[in-house]
Amino acid sequence: MTKVSPQRKRGFTLIELVVTMAVAGIFMTLVMNLYSSANSAFITYRKSNDTFFAYNVVRAKSERVLREHPGVCVKDLDSDEAAIYRFTGEYADSLNETFPLRPLNCKPIDKKRTLVFFRGHADSTSKALYGFHYIVDR
Repeated sequence: MTKVSPQRKRGFTLIELVVTMAVAGIFMTLVMNLYSSANSAFITYRKSNDTFFAYNVVRAKSERVLREHPGVCVKDLDSDEAAIYRFTGEYADSLNETFPLRPLNCKPIDKKRTLVFFRGHADSTSKALYGFHYIVDR
């Protein structure tokens, strides 16, 4: 039998170190790829969730204002466009100016109900709200 000298038992060979570094590099590449795709999927999810949340907040606020404040359907006789819903009552001027969905269109359904609707974006920079409707009981 041959004896192994004590100098050879210490440490790792250069080949072992190179193979270990190559395997670690391949593993890190796969992990970073996974992390990158998971991060971009989260950002996409977050953007769509924020848009949906903003839409529901505007819709809930609009429904509450329509429920709590009276209004009338005003039709311009010279125009073929839909009638405009105008608030009446104590805070009519400020509501007509600050309501988030303008212009509000309306159409009488029968003697007791009016369909109030909005078509279009909430403002020129928003892509969050494409449409809205609510039935007001008189």
